[in-house]
Amino acid sequence: MSTLKTKLVYLAGVTGLLLNTCSAVAATSGSHYPMGGEGVVAGTPPPPGMHYRMYNTWYNADTINDNQGDDSGLDVNLDVFSQVHRIVHVTEKKLFGANWAYNVLVPMVKTDISIAPIGVDDSSSFSVGDLILEPLALFWYRENYEAALGLAVIAPTGDYDSTDAASPGKGYWSGMMTLGGTYYLDSDKSWSVSALTRTIINGEQDETDVRPGSEFTIEGGIGKQFMLDHTWLVRPGISYCATWQISDDSQDGHGTRADERKEGYGIGGELNVLYLPWLLQGNIRYTNEFGAKNMTEGSSVTFTLTKSF
Repeated sequence: MSTLKTKLVYLAGVTGLLLNTCSAVAATSGSHYPMGGEGVVAGTPPPPGMHYRMYNTWYNADTINDNQGDDSGLDVNLDVFSQVHRIVHVTEKKLFGANWAYNVLVPMVKTDISIAPIGVDDSSSFSVGDLILEPLALFWYRENYEAALGLAVIAPTGDYDSTDAASPGKGYWSGMMTLGGTYYLDSDKSWSVSALTRTIINGEQDETDVRPGSEFTIEGGIGKQFMLDHTWLVRPGISYCATWQISDDSQDGHGTRADERKEGYGIGGELNVLYLPWLLQGNIRYTNEFGAKNMTEGSSVTFTLTKSF
């Protein structure tokens, strides 16, 4: 496959190591990485160079499930809009046979939540959430697959108030390891199967002194890429995601139990379109959640715009 065609495949799969910072009511205070942030070719890293990406996600939920996965019966309405600005630089420097990269993500979040039976009726302005810094990302580019490994820190830069369910920040530090890849089923790299995992270790939350349990998330998809002409490249596909809390909270919180862990699944579809002359692409994805425990269950629409340089 030509060098140009290889680069176009990578560009059409610019995902790498990112965060989608929608808020969600959960066993403690939500998550720094709700599932569904990525989909098809989730494990495909961007090629060497500079890339800018903007994520826009609309999330809605009207159900909070209990520890058995049943509707808790609470009259809840949660609407979240998040916009994440990401700049990533993939260098030519090699480490363990991989290209070293680094990136920063700045999330903006607006949340409206009401839970009538317990008197919650909070909203937030469109404001900065918790900043994500990833100083170490390693990208491997091979003939039939790509792989990615990253280490990131999430800083509690967003405003947090334990009495405000709509706070844009979470009030604690987190460390995240990302590991995954994309495998291509044909020599032209048109058919792809991907999986990207996140392991998140949380620090102690301000004001509550609760340390949320560690989390493990996996997401990815299967897609088919088509070159319509010399200008347009499209890729429809089916995406999946799942998340599990893999350790207990440090102690019981307000209205929560430390041993009641979060769990959830999602499935959806997406379409990616790349305009080759501008190296500009747009991706729209719909995700429907199911099987949730100790967290909200809803749906999301994500529109992503990417410019490569």
